[in-house]
Amino acid sequence: MNSEAKRVEEKWLSAWGENWVLEGCANCNGIFVLPPEKVSQRCPICGQAALAEMNPADNRPIYTQPPELVVRFRAQENALRSNVAKFARSLWLAPTDLNENTLLGRLQPVYLPMWLVDVQVQGEWQAEMGFDYEIVSHREQYRQNNWQTERVKETRVRWEQRVGRLNRQYDNRAAPALEEQAEVEGKIGRFQLQEQKPFHPGDLTGAIVHLPNRPPEDAWNDARVVLQSSVAQDCCEACEADHTRGFKWSPHFANQQWTQMLLPLYTSYYLDDDNRAQMVLLHGQTGQLHGVRRASMKRARRIAAIIAVVTAVFLVLTLALILLGYTVTEEAFAWAGLVGVLTVGVGGTAVLPLLYAWYVNTFQSPK
Repeated sequence: MNSEAKRVEEKWLSAWGENWVLEGCANCNGIFVLPPEKVSQRCPICGQAALAEMNPADNRPIYTQPPELVVRFRAQENALRSNVAKFARSLWLAPTDLNENTLLGRLQPVYLPMWLVDVQVQGEWQAEMGFDYEIVSHREQYRQNNWQTERVKETRVRWEQRVGRLNRQYDNRAAPALEEQAEVEGKIGRFQLQEQKPFHPGDLTGAIVHLPNRPPEDAWNDARVVLQSSVAQDCCEACEADHTRGFKWSPHFANQQWTQMLLPLYTSYYLDDDNRAQMVLLHGQTGQLHGVRRASMKRARRIAAIIAVVTAVFLVLTLALILLGYTVTEEAFAWAGLVGVLTVGVGGTAVLPLLYAWYVNTFQSPK
């Protein structure tokens, strides 16, 4: 590589904006560009390792260009606070680190990449098209000592074979630029892509950007699935049909144009008993929250120990009252029986915190 090419190779990061830094996560292998004030923090995606600085020339990611489009954050602050507060308060015996102020203090805006592709589609297709039609029949029923005739409408579908040729331009068909895209959207919901705007470096102020880990050629298979669904729908409309099934096509694609778009996500985390980060995700447009709730077995044991001490005190008191009943007055036996019942009742609750924490950590689904 000549000196000019090496200089260009080392300066690609400057296209994102002034002083941006390249860092990676050794746990999830995520690669990020971020402003200097965000360097070396905990990974905003997996939370299990600190980000480490990478050399932009030696560790160049699979795709380095800035995005062309961005979907900005629009979730209201009060909605974010409300959802975080509900999540933090939804769990009895929560770890000490799981509280509203901690989660809000660690809230980090993150942009996730998404591919959009424009493509010219040509080819032949065939499918069965369904057309709704109504059948009117009559039903006899015996009511109130009399036969009555009821008119019944039933909708049925008539299926007809159709074939055709297609030549159409399709724009902005989405394909994931991250392997984790489907998992994230499955947790917090899909993003509203129509709220896109042209990218400007100022849109990234205070945010971390996750770079694509899938190049366009790798994402093309997903784009084909989206395109096939769009083509099938268009063919259905062209036939003025109501349904379609058994769609087959032999497409030819031309003039592919790929665009990178950034999607808004908030992430935060809390530390469980094992000091392991539990990630909390919030949709950057709707504020919808997803997080795994982990109860604190340490707090459960502490409460169980306190109950055991109280039980021991009641047990000693019961024995003392029995002794008084033998030596002083028989009325002490009645009090000994009452305190004995309390001893059994209180002692039986000692296991409840342990069972609750075990149940939550084993069976509870994410919030």
